[in-house]
Amino acid sequence: MKKKIGLLATARKKLPHPAEAKDLYISPLFQKSLSYAEESYDDYFFYSAKHGLLSKKQFIEPYNVTIKAFTPNEKRAWAAKVIKKLQEFAPPRTSEIHLHGGWVYREFLEPELKEAGYTYEVPLEGYSIGKQLKWYDEQHSAKKK
Repeated sequence: MKKKIGLLATARKKLPHPAEAKDLYISPLFQKSLSYAEESYDDYFFYSAKHGLLSKKQFIEPYNVTIKAFTPNEKRAWAAKVIKKLQEFAPPRTSEIHLHGGWVYREFLEPELKEAGYTYEVPLEGYSIGKQLKWYDEQHSAKKK
């Protein structure tokens, strides 16, 4: 059986000082996706416009970089770098990826996941931010029962 690996988006809202990746991002959506990943996946990683793939314990400084400023070629190169690094920690033959985050990132990550041979799903595909927040709350409540 393949390991369930969460691949989570980071967030614009951050602490004003350096911290581990899992603690640096402070938006409600990030916090809820993190809680869900901790409860639901065997392991999880983050993707960031500046750093590419991040481990939860990776210590980083606050930054202000968005993929929206990248050219299409830069976005493709960024996504290739993220998935290449992911393969070091979660090889395609042993990992099933659960991709959380907006289309602006997924548009380039999904083709790279396919090309690398990953099985993946996007649990919140098509959900607005409000619906995503509600979904995470519902999942958390269901796990508590």
